Amino acid sequence: MIQCKTLIPLQELDLKIDAANAQIDEKKQKAARMQTEIENDAALLEKKQALLKKIQLRRRAAETEFDSLNTSIKSSQEKLDSAGLLPMAYAALEREITGQKNKASEIETRILEDMEKIETLEADIVRGEKVVAGRREHLAQVKARIADEVLVIKREIEDLKTQRGQCSLGIETGILEKYEEFRQKRRGQVLYAVEGPSCPACGMGMPAGFMSAINSHDGAEICSNCGALLYWTGLRD
Repeated sequence: MIQCKTLIPLQELDLKIDAANAQIDEKKQKAARMQTEIENDAALLEKKQALLKKIQLRRRAAETEFDSLNTSIKSSQEKLDSAGLLPMAYAALEREITGQKNKASEIETRILEDMEKIETLEADIVRGEKVVAGRREHLAQVKARIADEVLVIKREIEDLKTQRGQCSLGIETGILEKYEEFRQKRRGQVLYAVEGPSCPACGMGMPAGFMSAINSHDGAEICSNCGALLYWTGLRD
């Protein structure tokens, strides 16, 4: 049996402190999640910008090749139109011009496709930059608000810790040390009020002998399954 009456108000203060610290963690995690999402959006934007540069370079190279082919076609056409070509040379020149025109047509199609891709990417990047900038501005506002809220909660925690210190003064050293030991092991609630035949901490049923023991005094008994300290608040036999 462990005397626990003096520990109950102490645990109430500890649970309030835990809840306040959890609030702080939750607020910080919210800001961190927003930061991560913005960084992911910015990284995607950088990839789109890199892709845009790649397509622009490819289009410029294609335009250079297209201009060179057109120049070559023009030169070949002038040769074709000139007098004195042998039939075989004339046919070969015609085939060469046809091949060059087909290749120029393919290149022109790729240029037009790249122009459409560039237009789409440029529009996406402009929108993306506005979105990222807006979200960064919003994040700055959220961080400022969270900082103010955290400051308020920290002040509440300091008040609770002061109350806890005063409360612990009325608890025997041995009992307080035992409670702190249990609290460190469980990392949270230690004491649980029991009104029925199952442990409220783990949900496991309690043996008849344990029920008889916990029912017979005002102290706490240790749950053999989860290690919580259980004290009886139900009807006594």
